[in-house]
Amino acid sequence: MSLKISTGRFKGRNVHAPPGLEPTRPTPGMVRSALFSILGDEVLRGAFCDLYAGTGSVALEALSRGAPRATAVENHSKALACLQRTATDLGLVGELEIVRLDAGRFRRPGSFHVAFADPPFAAIQPELLDKCLELASPGGWAVLQWPSDRPREWPEGLDVRRYGASMLVIARKPAP
Repeated sequence: MSLKISTGRFKGRNVHAPPGLEPTRPTPGMVRSALFSILGDEVLRGAFCDLYAGTGSVALEALSRGAPRATAVENHSKALACLQRTATDLGLVGELEIVRLDAGRFRRPGSFHVAFADPPFAAIQPELLDKCLELASPGGWAVLQWPSDRPREWPEGLDVRRYGASMLVIARKPAP
């Protein structure tokens, strides 16, 4: 599988991925591009969290686009090995924190300007958006990638956008 960073200081650089799609389902390039178009300069304003990071392509894209630092949370050893290899290739010591943990157990309330989650679709729960909001700092963003083939009613005030087989569900945490 060939994954590349789409823009920024690492544009065109490879993101290592395990053979096949297991244990990861990398966020499609179209969805990554849409996510960062929506966020715009918000990615520059603080730390970025990538839950269920897999290859780390979203966290790496955030760093490439100017995020001051990123945290990638992943539990699968093959995906972690690929993520570590990419981070080493790109020289991201100090900018990218890789946390080996089930993303559902990760706790750092209010620590990130953007908290993004792209879990395995088979196990996805709507409450994961609340987890992202918990991780987001006041005025920050929570984004959940949701499968388009699992329609549901989202609370009013959320921005929900469809991109092929995926939707982005976006919420802003109120500032004090």
